[in-house]
This record gives sequence, structure tokens and C-alpha cells, in this order.
Amino acid sequence: MVALWHELSRSLQRDTTWLHTPSRQDEPVSGLALLDRTERTAGALSAARAGRPPRRVGLLMANGEPWVRGLLAAFRLDAAAVPLALPVAFGGADAYAAHVRRIAADASLDAMLVDGSLGGRIVSRVAAAVPHVPFIDIAEPPHHYEDLPPVRGDGSSPAVIQYTSGSTSAPKGVVVTQDNVSAGLDAIDDGTRWSAADSLGQWLPLFHDMGLFTMLASLRQGTTTTLWQPGDFVRRPMRWLSEFAASRSTILPAPNFFYDYLIAAAAKGIPDDLDLSAWRYGGNGSEPVRRGSLQAFQRTFEPYGLRPQVVQPNYGLAEATLIVSTGIPQSAYRSLLVERAGLSVGDPVKKATEGLSARHLVSCGPPVAGLDVRIGDAEGTPFGQDTVGEVQIGGAPVTSGYLGLPAEQQPFTPDGMLRTGDIGFLHDGELYVMGRLKAMAVVRGQNYYAEDVEEIVKSTPGVDRRHCAAFAWDADGDERMVVIWETKLDADAAAALGQAIRTRLAEHLGLGAVETVAVSPQTLPFTSSGKVKRSGAADLYRRHTGTAPTAPEGQYT
Repeated sequence: MVALWHELSRSLQRDTTWLHTPSRQDEPVSGLALLDRTERTAGALSAARAGRPPRRVGLLMANGEPWVRGLLAAFRLDAAAVPLALPVAFGGADAYAAHVRRIAADASLDAMLVDGSLGGRIVSRVAAAVPHVPFIDIAEPPHHYEDLPPVRGDGSSPAVIQYTSGSTSAPKGVVVTQDNVSAGLDAIDDGTRWSAADSLGQWLPLFHDMGLFTMLASLRQGTTTTLWQPGDFVRRPMRWLSEFAASRSTILPAPNFFYDYLIAAAAKGIPDDLDLSAWRYGGNGSEPVRRGSLQAFQRTFEPYGLRPQVVQPNYGLAEATLIVSTGIPQSAYRSLLVERAGLSVGDPVKKATEGLSARHLVSCGPPVAGLDVRIGDAEGTPFGQDTVGEVQIGGAPVTSGYLGLPAEQQPFTPDGMLRTGDIGFLHDGELYVMGRLKAMAVVRGQNYYAEDVEEIVKSTPGVDRRHCAAFAWDADGDERMVVIWETKLDADAAAALGQAIRTRLAEHLGLGAVETVAVSPQTLPFTSSGKVKRSGAADLYRRHTGTAPTAPEGQYT
């Protein structure tokens, strides 16, 4: 195939291509200007290495034009870009520096691009942890050009090494080639029905796969991209939503918590002049999609121009160069009511009527073009429709594996399908995802999904909707489900709410062996992509109680 750089550079030459970065209050940059800046940055990067082009380039910056330009400069030099998560989820500068050191060693980084957006103290700490990696400041593009050889990379060359967030294990580098990325962008175009009339509005961090590949899809389409900082949304959600609406962006990707967060913020007031009528496709992925969130979001913002069926559930992962399936834009999403019990691998799906033992599952839509999706077991035996199993995928966007892992440890079935580690089923050709295989906990012989437990906890009045973690614990034969939840309540009120949580879990799941642990706000660990880190929560519980489980460590994910 044509090198990815050539695809992107052609699109950057269109007069419709623009990059806006409101967070930095910079002037909008045209595609042609971005192309020129990229060439100069790539030349400076090559010169900083005495003319030796880098093979793997780390990106250690917040969202902004330098981040985008650094990524493109890596492509221009036939180098693989390695996006690095920001320090907010790592519990201090030392922990973050250790995280970067592990990735720098695993990826064999030979350059790190920075722009001052993280602050000198953090960057200095990280630089001290990786003294062999040169740090190159690209806050401003150089004024002069360096002669660069033509791009010679082919489709099999690594384009991005995307490190997983570490919610279930130590971070692993997903290698995606130029062909993978090109095919993945085709899949995004197909799933969203992206056209020349569209434009992207995005606050997601670019180090995250959803943020990165959606941004690249916009650049390759030659459309306008408006890029905010994540903190702009988190700190001032209604102000951010007003800016998004004013940008007239038509496409926005986000996890389910984004929609819940805006619903909660709306309770404090919505600007009268808010106009969401330009918004055409809102992806809802990266974490389990809640039917209640979809309904409440539509109810809340419909009076402000939000059209029906704008928000579409989808499913994707870095290993697929993002999107696997999505609801069809402007079509009604589907959901099923199923029995919570009997949803283990190989079980037939049992439809249910309303009741405490029932669970609403939202369809993530049909597979997008270029992706093969099946449900099967660990050995690759495929299951039919309406049977629970592991989601397994194949196709041109799918990675060939993790960096440095031997073949026997790569997550593929004998016939070459990627094992995602997610549990779901197919119904009427659409994918329903229930949770992570490793997050299925066994308590006293019964299977429970951690996501199920956490959702019931979050729906308990008085509990913060995001901040809880559930995992199984077996200490000396005393099996139980542990729920850790954050609260500002005093001890007596927290104890009463803990009892309410246990009652709800017994009513909804028949789960009686439950221990609830209330902790202060901002105690639970989260991954760099904003998901609760259950392994870290189990470590927190271990320190809290001074006990050790008898089950394998890998269970706590």
C-alpha cells in the first residue's frame, strides 16, 4: 500500500483541512501550514540525531498542535510513534517516571518529543529516569529546513505502538502497522458515515486510542478538527459543551461517563442559547454503554437541538486500530433485557422480563466494513447467535500482536483470530458486549460480572456514579465480593449506605457474600484512560485489611 504519510499529506493539502486548538488560544492552523511545520519538525528531529532517523519516537505532551505535528513528523521519518499517557492517573511524579521508564525500555525509544505543556518538574523527573533518551522540544517548529530523504516505508512498517492503559496488567505495546492504521481509518469512515461536510470536535487525550485514531480519521478526510484539553471538559462541562456547540462540529467520540457527566452538570443549569443541532454522530464506547445514560442524555438535551439517535453505542479497542462495531448513524439503538444469571461462556442468552434479576444490554451495532467478528471459546471454537462467549476479531485493521511477546503468549486463536478478552454475543447480526473475561468473578460457585456489580452499586442513591470497584476475594476459604466505593459521608452515614448497597446486590444478583469498604474521594486508582483499576483496588484492599487472597493474582482485574 501507499505509505500512510502520503495519504495524510495529500489530505493536508486540501483547503478544507484545519486544526483548531481553543485550549491554547492559538490561531487555527491550515492543513498546508501543518504540513510545512511537520516537514521542518521532522528535519530538526533528524538533525538532533546527527542525521540518523529515529525508529521509535515518544510523544510526551498534552493535546495541542505540537502533539499532532510530532505524530506526523514521526510518520514523515518512517518512525513508529509511541503516545505516552499523562501523569494524572499515576499517583505522583515518581510513579509516573517509573511508568515511562518501563515503556521507554520496552519500546526502545530513541527520541522523546516534548513541548513544555506538562511543566518542567515532571519532564525533568522523567528525563532523569530515561537518561539515554534525548528529549527534543518541539513547542515551536524550526525556522529552517533540513534535507530529508523521501518516505520509503511500506504498509508493513510499524506506525504506532499503542500502550494499553494497564487496567488488567502491566502495560503492553500494541503494534499497528501503516496498513493497519489505513484500514482502521477506513473502518471509522464506514462506521460513522464520515463525509466532506463533517468536522470533528474532541476533548479526549490523543494518547488514548479513541482520541488518536479519530483525530487521524479527520485529518485524512481533510476536514476540520477542533481539539480541546480533557481538563476543559472535566472542570467546566457546560462551558465546554457551549464551545463544542459553537464550533458546529458534527462528530464527537466519548466514553459513557462523558454523557453521565454532562447530565449531572445540566442539573445546575444549561445555557439558554445552547444549540446542539449541528451534532450528527456521538460515539459512545471505551466502557460499558448504559441504556439509562442514552435515554437521560436525549431527554436532557433534546430541547437544545439534540437530534434523536445522535449518540450511537460502539465497541472498539487499540488492537483493532479502534472501531469494531457501531450503531448506524441516525438509527435507533437496540437493547435486550436478559437474565443476569447464566451468562458464562457457552451459555445461551436468556431473555427476561422486567425484574431485579434482569439486565438491560445495549447493542454496539453491526461490525464495520473490514472487520470480522465472531463469538467463541479460548480454543477458537465458534459459537452461534445468542450464545455467550469471547469476542474474537480479524481483518485488515487488526494488529499482528504485542511488542516483544513470544508467539505462544500472543492473544490469538489457532486459526488467527484476535482474542479481545471481552465477553459478549451476537444477536440479529449485532454485537452485545457484557464485560471483560478477567472481570468475571466467582463467588461461592457462582459467576458475577464486576461491571454488573459496579453498575448496581453506582445506581444506589448516594453513591458517586463513577467511583467504585468490585472484585472477588478468597482468603482462607472465605469467598466474598468486595466493593470499594468513594464517599464524603461520615462513618455512620457511610455504614448505612454500605448496608443499602449490600441489600441491592442481594436483590438484583442474589449475591449475599459482600463486603463494602468506604474510602475517601480520589482514593481509588484509575487507568490513564479513566477506567477503574481493579487490580489496584485489590492492592488497596490488601493494604487496608492486611490480608492476602488465596486465589491467583490474575483474578483481580
